[in-house]
Amino acid sequence: MKLEHIVALAVRLFAIALAIYALRNGISLVPYFYEQGSHGSSYSYAAVMIVLLFVAVGLWYFPLTVTQNLVTFRGAGETDLSSASADQLQLAGFTILGLYLLFHVLSDVVYWGSIWFIVQRSSGPPIELSLDQKARMAATLIELIFVLFLLLGTRRIVDLLRKFRYGKDA
Repeated sequence: MKLEHIVALAVRLFAIALAIYALRNGISLVPYFYEQGSHGSSYSYAAVMIVLLFVAVGLWYFPLTVTQNLVTFRGAGETDLSSASADQLQLAGFTILGLYLLFHVLSDVVYWGSIWFIVQRSSGPPIELSLDQKARMAATLIELIFVLFLLLGTRRIVDLLRKFRYGKDA
């Protein structure tokens, strides 16, 4: 098995988790918004869930393409697991960890985005977000930045770990 296949497997697992999340939340929350008289909110939320389903289908059918864009190994396609260097294994590991964390961050972004949208579009008495909710939104934003750094900057993380472990000579 090649390293690209392991990361592609993680991409497919992410696609499954994303599809389950979209179906579960779409089925339960869209009717709730619709019953509350927030037709615009329910349509917007349904559109987000449909987009997530399309992303999940794309990830399912093209995992190697996504893997090649996320992770670049030397001699791509020829790196067997048994001949992989420690750097390549770390790179694959950070990418898989990033995909796992991306699922949680993405679900929080959709949740807080829908709450923000509802608060902004409410036509009744003004709804104010509590300090706790604002802090959680900020924490989600920081987590999103961290996950994007983890996914898009994995090479840099591996280099920093080597530098911390071996000093400036690495």
